[in-house]
Amino acid sequence: MMAKDFGLVQDVCADLGTGKITSIIVPGSNKVLNIFAQSTEIEIPWEKIKCIGDDLILVEI
Repeated sequence: MMAKDFGLVQDVCADLGTGKITSIIVPGSNKVLNIFAQSTEIEIPWEKIKCIGDDLILVEI
């Protein structure tokens, strides 16, 4: 199993009709290392989230 740090959650997408969270948005690899890099974001579908803890979120990629 490989671990990767994507950084902090930047945003959350939700279905306004149901009120359910559909995905989370985290910074892409370029954004983490260089604040002047192009804005790349990674959207992680809610179904891929396996566990939410106090200081980390486990996702299946």
